[in-house]
Amino acid sequence: MAEGNHAQAMLQIAHMATRARRQDLLAAFVQQHGWTVQAGLFAGMVLPSRACWGDGDLLPKLLGCYEAELHEALTSFVETKPGLIVNVGAAEGYYAVGLARLLPGAFAHAFDSADAAADICREAARLNGVEARLSIVGTCTPELLQLLLPHASNPLLVRDCEGYERDLLDPRKVPALAGATIVAECHDFIDALITRTLAEQLGASHELYAVREGARDPSISAFLQPFNSLDRWIAVCEYRPCMMHWLVARPKVAA
Repeated sequence: MAEGNHAQAMLQIAHMATRARRQDLLAAFVQQHGWTVQAGLFAGMVLPSRACWGDGDLLPKLLGCYEAELHEALTSFVETKPGLIVNVGAAEGYYAVGLARLLPGAFAHAFDSADAAADICREAARLNGVEARLSIVGTCTPELLQLLLPHASNPLLVRDCEGYERDLLDPRKVPALAGATIVAECHDFIDALITRTLAEQLGASHELYAVREGARDPSISAFLQPFNSLDRWIAVCEYRPCMMHWLVARPKVAA
């Protein structure tokens, strides 16, 4: 037991040290490039300098490698020109604002229960000129989703809500989910039944596939190339608690 406690303490110390070092790297990045995303799906987007949780993975986002596993799927969804974006667990507005910026014909709803999220998300919308097409609300409920989705053209639903996904993505409560494209981060480390339940709930109406957390190449970034290997890995780390995945659901085409 003592050895386990010692190992856990050392892990926490290492975690704190890498987080502190990442702040140094973030400051160096901002000095060179400001708060503009340099690559990836949201290249050119301007981020607020604040986060509503941890460090907000601001450096991976600015580098353009944050959740890079989703870039291919989201790019294909953007090409279909959804008329509505619903981002549940929007935090600082990275997806809600970023997608609204890429889709000038779409309206976006950003939901997050964190008190600080709304103000930062609002700032992100202003910085990127989409504040007129963004609604910022607190907690999302099945009833709210059912009100929003039926009146939308080709809605896109992006969710990251720490285990609440299987309750919200329930077609019995939200029948209009059948017409929505869905990207849901699955927090199976919180509830081991989440992915299985979502597959059962959405399988009849959607084509489903999983996108697993993948590798990064921190040497791609010109900014990071002068730094040592550890710094480069710290810069792109997303500090996930385990190997994670997303469930992507596309509505089935009626025969």
